[in-house]
Parts: sequence; structure tokens; C-alpha cells
Amino acid sequence: MSEDVNPAAESEDAEPALTKKERRLGCLYSSFAFFVSYVITAGPAVFITRRFDQPMFSRIVEFLYAPLILMIKMDVPIVSPVIKAWVQLFR
Repeated sequence: MSEDVNPAAESEDAEPALTKKERRLGCLYSSFAFFVSYVITAGPAVFITRRFDQPMFSRIVEFLYAPLILMIKMDVPIVSPVIKAWVQLFR
């Protein structure tokens, strides 16, 4: 009396698998969103670091945002001025 479960019958409600192009596009959007949120959080991190004056927290923030600090020091043409302007809003 046990009924065999047919996988094809269950897949009617399931969404189709993503294509390779859709997966790549999803990766691109995710990477872009991560980079934008990473840069956006730099300003508040600088504000908190200056406001609370905790040496350990300052070192952690410097470590986490080392790539942005390096971009500013290297004076990357487009990115550096944008990051500097954003962080200056929180000083």
C-alpha cells in the first residue's frame, strides 16, 4: 500500500535550475553590492573610531579597510576622491 514518490511529479512546483548566464549575473550583482556596502560602511567606521577612541577598535578598522586605505594612498584616479569625500562627511 505504500505509494512510490515520482520525482517528476514533485518537480512541477519546483523552479527550474538557473542557467550559467544567470549564475554569473547573480555573482556580478552580489560582488557589486558587496563592494558598494563595503565602501559605504567605511564612513561610519571612521566616525565610530574617532568618537570612542579605542586603540584596539582602531586597529581592527584599519585592518578591515586596508584595501581602501591603500587605494587612497596610491591615489587611484576615480575611486580615491570618492572614498575621501565619503569619509570626510563623517569626520
